[in-house]
Amino acid sequence: MTINETLTMTALLLAPAFFSLLGMAAFGSPVVAVLGEIAAKTKSKVFYDKYGQQTASMGLVLLILILIIQGAAIGVAYTKFPQFIQQFFTAETPLLKAFIAFGAFIIFALPYLTLWKKMRQSKGFHMFLGIGAALASICLIALGVPAKLMATLPTETVQEQLALGAQSMFLPMAIMYTLLTIVAAAGLSCTYLVLRRKKDDFGRDYYNFSLKLAARWATIPMFGFLACQGWLFTTLPANFKTMVLGTPLGIVWAAGCAMGFICAIVWILIARSEKPLQLKGLTFLGCLLMWLMHTANATLFVNFMSMF
Repeated sequence: MTINETLTMTALLLAPAFFSLLGMAAFGSPVVAVLGEIAAKTKSKVFYDKYGQQTASMGLVLLILILIIQGAAIGVAYTKFPQFIQQFFTAETPLLKAFIAFGAFIIFALPYLTLWKKMRQSKGFHMFLGIGAALASICLIALGVPAKLMATLPTETVQEQLALGAQSMFLPMAIMYTLLTIVAAAGLSCTYLVLRRKKDDFGRDYYNFSLKLAARWATIPMFGFLACQGWLFTTLPANFKTMVLGTPLGIVWAAGCAMGFICAIVWILIARSEKPLQLKGLTFLGCLLMWLMHTANATLFVNFMSMF
């Protein structure tokens, strides 16, 4: 693969990566929201609960958007490639467990995200729904990532790659993308808070608090995500590692890590600021960097799929 081919592929993946990142944020929003709800209970500070509520509102919007987009995409794909789509909805599909986790996520997440205000007098049950949605989200990503790598391949090919050591990639990738859902939810919530400020108007003190909180909660898992990138590289089978080091994919990987690191620095600046509302522009920069980082990772993922 030449540098031009790599850049072309990366450019073509910008739009899919954008919607993928929104989907990640939708899956991660119950995790962040329920953490805020639990923190409000344990620390007796209402701002945590308010931040959880706003993250839940963002997550609901993103979840509905992603369900509509995915439904439309599946419908279009089914009309053009019916046999290809049908193989994903059989009892033998590698995605079966991920589909079950997705169903559990919808069952828990929809009432959790939509009934925040109505269940103020039933906080215990509401947090139960949130924890259920968070656990289902984690299972969905952990099961879906390796299954997606192998979903379109014959069983013999999968077994051959597993024998060559490809299975060693699954754990770091599952943890890496699970952390990314939290990064995406907390990181996008920074921008969401800025966009909703004039409409919701919960007060300057709240927004100063919540912006710093969201930035911290995005930064910590981001460093975990970047650490998993190094872990993933060490576990790559020899043929995968040769592909990365022998092509411009290595540059794409390094650029993605650099974007993620700069993104974390941006969030640290927000988290440490005494007046984070004056750094509103940095929240949008953080989202842009996160999108570019995810695009680089999507380029790697697509090439890893082609190697199976």
